[in-house]
Amino acid sequence: MKEEMMTTGFTGGDAATGPTAGLDPIMKFRKKLKKKKVQKESLQENCPRDGQMVRPLFQYKVSMPEIGETILFANSPAELTQKLRLLFNPRQRAQISVERVMPMQAAKFYQGKKEKALRNVAENADKQMQAQMTQQQIANEKKKVQMKIKELQTQLQKKTANLKQKARVGGAKATVDK
Repeated sequence: MKEEMMTTGFTGGDAATGPTAGLDPIMKFRKKLKKKKVQKESLQENCPRDGQMVRPLFQYKVSMPEIGETILFANSPAELTQKLRLLFNPRQRAQISVERVMPMQAAKFYQGKKEKALRNVAENADKQMQAQMTQQQIANEKKKVQMKIKELQTQLQKKTANLKQKARVGGAKATVDK
């Protein structure tokens, strides 16, 4: 009897009418599990790090002495602090702070840095322009002073020439009178 049941079958391929219409056999779940394992192994083979799954990198805002704040990527804060320990002097390690930030916060951080840099460029340009203007004013004042000095020198030369001439003329009159 068992053989007859198997031969009649309960598949979706049976006739649309009849006692076995539209019934499918029970699926073999063990085969599905094997397929999943095969897929996982193939993914591991394609991974860049010796067949290990690549863990996602997270963003951390790091405040370092003499450098300032920046965003670094790492798998965990422990890994990041370990790498920073290799780079920094033991006296400065206590001043390093690591804080996890979300991608949106990191974008805001970079946007703030960009705006600050642009403001500095504008401020520097204004400062340079002011410096040029003051230098130009100083140069103009120096020219005025030099021209005034030349004018005074010419006046002084004329007066001394006049005095010398009067002295000669006056000395000649004195000798004539004697």
